[in-house]
Amino acid sequence: MAENLGSVYAEFRLSLEKLKGDIAHAKAQLRTAAAVIENMGQEAAAKAKKRMQNVSDTFTQVGAAMTGVGIGIAGALGAAVKTTASFESAMSRVKALSGASDEELKKLTETAKRLGATTAFSASQAAEGMQFLAMAGYNTNEIIAAMPGLLAAAAAGQTDLGRTADIVSNILSGFGLAASETARVADVLTKAFTSSNTSLEMLGETMKYVAPVANAVGLSLEEVTAAAGILGNAGIQASQAGTALRAILLRLADPPKEAAKALEQLGVRVTDSSGKMRPLKDILADLKKGMEGMGEAQKAAIASTIAGTEASAALLALLDAGPETLAKFTAELENAGGTAERIAEEQLNNLSGQLTILKSGIEGMALSIGESLLPFVKELTGFVQKLVDSFNNLPEPVKQSVAVFSALVAVLLLIGGPLLMLVGFLPNIAAGFTVASAAMAGLSATVAPLLPL
Repeated sequence: MAENLGSVYAEFRLSLEKLKGDIAHAKAQLRTAAAVIENMGQEAAAKAKKRMQNVSDTFTQVGAAMTGVGIGIAGALGAAVKTTASFESAMSRVKALSGASDEELKKLTETAKRLGATTAFSASQAAEGMQFLAMAGYNTNEIIAAMPGLLAAAAAGQTDLGRTADIVSNILSGFGLAASETARVADVLTKAFTSSNTSLEMLGETMKYVAPVANAVGLSLEEVTAAAGILGNAGIQASQAGTALRAILLRLADPPKEAAKALEQLGVRVTDSSGKMRPLKDILADLKKGMEGMGEAQKAAIASTIAGTEASAALLALLDAGPETLAKFTAELENAGGTAERIAEEQLNNLSGQLTILKSGIEGMALSIGESLLPFVKELTGFVQKLVDSFNNLPEPVKQSVAVFSALVAVLLLIGGPLLMLVGFLPNIAAGFTVASAAMAGLSATVAPLLPL
């Protein structure tokens, strides 16, 4: 019996050992399976996440590109409309200031556009120049005739267009010249300030004081400008030159007693047989001849007697330069046609100048686009204005209802926006697969120790 028990126990031990081996084998297989499942889960999660991220990135890139293109186009069209609206407003002011008719405004507008396409100035700047001429009393035809010369003078002198218009119009008025003579004025001034120690601004100041008097005594624009250039070389410029020349001309035309006596002693003839003042160069020639052999102090005293104390330095400067210099410079100014335009073009013959021309061309293109869009924009603006007027005329209870409805729409938009933003969270959904695979691995790790019970 003892042998039987021993046999039974031995068999039991063998069976137990076999069971333990089977359990260990099963545990190992389960761990292997868990590892496979974990790897599969991680791989699937990674693939899903990558696909989701690719989809999200694609939508983001396409959306950004579409948004950028849309913003760019909208911005360009908006800029074109704004440019056109500003130009239209400027031309409306020209019409108001000049009293132009609708047909005349059309001519002025076409002129501004043409000048904007062919000069360093844009159409809007040309419109600004027209405003200054209109304020000076120019009519439509005078403005159209004066604009090319005005722009050429401003470009050559690199002077503000408004100031240039003021200078040129004052000189035209001072010498009694027609608006069609604007190009002549521009050429004479440009030749003068590019050949002497002056500037357009300085010459404008000089002419402000001397032009009316010079015109009254019969001197030409060219002769007076030449004298101003010579004085500029002597350091007598701007208003100082203008007041000095004015004093000299006035005292020559109607000399005080002592001045008349000095002129007679020197043998100077101020007027010709018809009573008209002789050219300034001829008067200076007589003065210089009469002063031959005199000392510097005596010359200064006579100059003070003839021109007055303040203007004596200017008279001496003209005498020192000599009548020949004045005559030569005057002749150069009389043949200065085309100078302003040539100088303006030469100053544009560089990168900066080309960029200036390009800028004017771009504005011209913007005006073309804007003019096509302007009727639609005006119609849309009118429609919106009608809506605003209609709302303002509604009874108060109705206004309140509209306000409540608008608030509801705003709330819906606020809710709808975040919902659409969920598209951007697609990669986060893929990340959930990674979490799930980790949970599966944890489950297998928990179950395995329970098996060898």
